[in-house]
Amino acid sequence: MKFNISAFTHVGTLRESNQDNILVNGQILNKGEVHLFNHNNCVCFVADGVGGNKAGEFASNFILEKLRLVTDFSFPNIEQTLFQFNKLLLNESKSNEKIRGTATTLTGIVVKENIFQIIHAGDSQLWLLRNDIFFQITNDQVLEEVAKNSSVTSYFGGTDNYLKLDSRIFVHESAVDDIFMICSDGLFKSLNLKFVKSILKADKDLETKAKKILENCLKEGAEDNTSIILIHQIR
Repeated sequence: MKFNISAFTHVGTLRESNQDNILVNGQILNKGEVHLFNHNNCVCFVADGVGGNKAGEFASNFILEKLRLVTDFSFPNIEQTLFQFNKLLLNESKSNEKIRGTATTLTGIVVKENIFQIIHAGDSQLWLLRNDIFFQITNDQVLEEVAKNSSVTSYFGGTDNYLKLDSRIFVHESAVDDIFMICSDGLFKSLNLKFVKSILKADKDLETKAKKILENCLKEGAEDNTSIILIHQIR
């Protein structure tokens, strides 16, 4: 099982700072792109600082820095580890007025040795393109699912423990030519679902697809920070 991975994170055109951070097989980015080829493992996450809270970029980086050091992603050990990370972030937030209340979402996928694990808290999303069907795997943990910019109900950090990891995710394995897409909520504020699917289906390499998504997000104004990780399982 091997993977090509292409990813980017961008501040957008309106925001002063990027509260998104991404983790791509050991690399953490707050800006720019990364393109990996023929990797045996996939450990990829998007963390999006929760809007309305202080220093979202601190929280998203904090959780990914901790997650980068994890070696055991087996269930339920990984859940216990993530809850511990949440406690550490809460304590850090309470001890520093400048970052008090800082919070972040977290969505990602781990395919490593015999482990296939999806981790999700918040409103960043994991999608899968398989056999011409493009569907969302994760469920947005928000107050009102149909409302635009609805408040996030599960996240790391904040002023109290609001973290509820979603355990209802049902995809347990990947197949050759699957394309997973992890994204922050900024993506679909710029582009519609049909257009994104058309880019992913195109007969182009993964790096070109990622660049095309970024190009069109910026063309449409990119009002929010936007982060994407594309993961293509190859033979």
